Amino acid sequence: MAALALSGCTSSHQAAPSTPTSSSSAPATCSTVTAPGLSGAGLPFGTAAPTGPSSALQVSAGQPVVSSLPSGRDGYRLVEVPVTASVRTNGTFAIDQSQFVLVGPDNRSCSRPSINPLSHGFIAITVDESRSGAGSVAFLVPASISTTRLSVRYLPAVGARSASLAWLAGATAPKPVEPVNGCDGGKSSYTTTGVRGVAFGTQVKHGDSVVSSTVSAATPTRRAFSPGPSQPNDVDAIDVKLHVSASGADAFVDRRSFVLVDGSGRLCRRAALSSEGETLTSALVKAGRSADYTLVFWAPKGGTITGLRLLQLTKPGGTVVQSDWYDAALKLRPIAG
Repeated sequence: MAALALSGCTSSHQAAPSTPTSSSSAPATCSTVTAPGLSGAGLPFGTAAPTGPSSALQVSAGQPVVSSLPSGRDGYRLVEVPVTASVRTNGTFAIDQSQFVLVGPDNRSCSRPSINPLSHGFIAITVDESRSGAGSVAFLVPASISTTRLSVRYLPAVGARSASLAWLAGATAPKPVEPVNGCDGGKSSYTTTGVRGVAFGTQVKHGDSVVSSTVSAATPTRRAFSPGPSQPNDVDAIDVKLHVSASGADAFVDRRSFVLVDGSGRLCRRAALSSEGETLTSALVKAGRSADYTLVFWAPKGGTITGLRLLQLTKPGGTVVQSDWYDAALKLRPIAG
């Protein structure tokens, strides 16, 4: 069977009741194989969680249900587990069906059929920033075991001896992660001593009466990114529009000459190269001409950014500030939905 990247997670087959059917030949245990240990947390079925403390990948496993398809094995029923996978930040990941383990009440692993017959069955799911995945893993479970007594474990790698996640009945839901209010870069070390701060939208001129450049920065705005590899999935965009004009000579402008700082003094992160919607890398504005550009910085999703200032440095990647636009009262609130 070829590898599938799936978008649905419910089988088209109606689930049979979870109450076990009576069968004198039904075995009492899934297998003689002890289930992998558990180093992570137990979660309610259907809860998505990172696969590790700092993992970019998150997965979930739903409540096991009995499929209406025959198991092909006397005394056993075919049980399906719906699973999902998605990328929290950046990266491309392949999740093998064998990384999900169904565990019986006696801590024994339930085996899988040699071929997954479910309509949403898969061998591997591939996910990235713009593509999540879902499917169903099939298991063989003795008819004597109720699906309400089964749990699911996730292995961080195929064949791992310890699971990083588990889903089971009665588990306590994790506390919601508090959003980060403010930018999440490092503390700014830039100083504006001796630099006159101006409101966003104000033109700042550098040079003299013969050769000069003039830059104005509009008030920052917030928008949602489209999923993609240029930025993590857990941030929104902060757009800052620039208007640059040159007089007497060409003016050089570079994105690395601008940094954005929030009201608490933390830097707003950005892509190493560029994010979706960014139009400035480096450019030369011809003398007597002007040009418009958009800088893009990152705001953690769900949090409010209070107070922003855009600093223009004397050179790309420099440490000396030559222009300072700010609005201490500006609030960029989370995007609804």
